[in-house]
Amino acid sequence: MTSATNDNERLALAVRDLVLAVEHYRVSFAGSRLELGTTEVVALGHLYVDGPLTAAQLAGELAITSASATELVDRLEHSGYARRGPHPSDRRKRLVTLTSRGQQTLNDLYGRLGAELSPVYAGLSAEQQQGVDRFLAVASTRIAAITVDPDGA
Repeated sequence: MTSATNDNERLALAVRDLVLAVEHYRVSFAGSRLELGTTEVVALGHLYVDGPLTAAQLAGELAITSASATELVDRLEHSGYARRGPHPSDRRKRLVTLTSRGQQTLNDLYGRLGAELSPVYAGLSAEQQQGVDRFLAVASTRIAAITVDPDGA
């Protein structure tokens, strides 16, 4: 095994550990406070960050089928975290938006996570913070580029 392979593997495993830690946090938060599954919480996160989306757009973001996304939105609506509303430019489409309950819940989820990570980030120099920001943005984009769509699109 070459040094480059070891570095690549070490990096991939470090990213894996970070992703798993965030997933464990999200699953714990979802189960203990929301009585929702992980996919529902991820969907709420997309609505929180991206704003209103169609069920088809959520399907693409979550890498699930459009039928599964419709069922997911039904569950979010039934639980009071999201609602369907009219699309502003296409009468055939419906937009899924967070309710005030959903908005507050995600404020709590990300606020608590940010509070835990803030001291770590604050301990870095400005140059290191810029490096972390750049790495996370570029790594997210690269990983998204190799993600497979379950509907084959």
